[in-house]
Amino acid sequence: SVRRLVDQRREQSARSYRQDKNVKKYVVTASLMAGLSMISGAAFAQTSGTIGAGIAHIDPDGGDNTQSYGINGGVTIPVSGNLAVLLEGAYATNDDADVDTLSGAAHLISRDANQAFGGFVGIANVDGGGADADVWSIGGEYAKFYDTYTLAGTVAYASADDTDVDAWGLQGEYRLFVDDNTRFDIGLGWANIDTGFGEGDGFQIGSGVEYRFADSPISIGANVSYIDVADSNNFMVVGATLRFDFGNVSLKARDRTGNTFGSANGLLSFLQ
Repeated sequence: SVRRLVDQRREQSARSYRQDKNVKKYVVTASLMAGLSMISGAAFAQTSGTIGAGIAHIDPDGGDNTQSYGINGGVTIPVSGNLAVLLEGAYATNDDADVDTLSGAAHLISRDANQAFGGFVGIANVDGGGADADVWSIGGEYAKFYDTYTLAGTVAYASADDTDVDAWGLQGEYRLFVDDNTRFDIGLGWANIDTGFGEGDGFQIGSGVEYRFADSPISIGANVSYIDVADSNNFMVVGATLRFDFGNVSLKARDRTGNTFGSANGLLSFLQ
């Protein structure tokens, strides 16, 4: 009958509409997933970082020598335009002094071919002799890029509420690139440390060298620094590092497009 034919055509139209709607929904969903995959893939392709291990010999005035061993790593993630996020973490242990330190920080920076600037927040847990303290830090950082060297500076504030210690300080660094895979560093630091018993100043001077093997992601380094803290033992630190790079074609590339800024927890050397 005519009525039955009309009902059949209505049902066919309804099925066709549902199928078309499902197809459009699938196409939209697939397009979104493909777009997200492309974004994630692009971000991952630009991500770079390092993984390293180190040993340090600590020689205090009027005290016993100790050795510290540690691992560390950092990753750089481009966000948008010139913006990038730098994440870092480290763990070090000193069995002789019974001290373990776990630290991490997040940087948000903007950079181009000439300079980089930004800020960071960090947290560290220092566990020594059965008592531990959390150290919070915050600061700003700036780097100026030249053809064969980089000038970098950091201003930071750190606080350890558990031990009633606060510090703020300045750090500067000169990085000389003899070639793309050979770097020399010279650094200076100053901090004002305020404890529940008074306050004083601390000074730090150090230098280092790092060399990356040709056609290899592996680099080796050595460093030495001297730290002078008011009302405390001064000490000399001599260290060596082994590092693996991923996403950086050279040490100079790491400096300019990778982990431009080093550890944000430089004030820890004054607070321990």
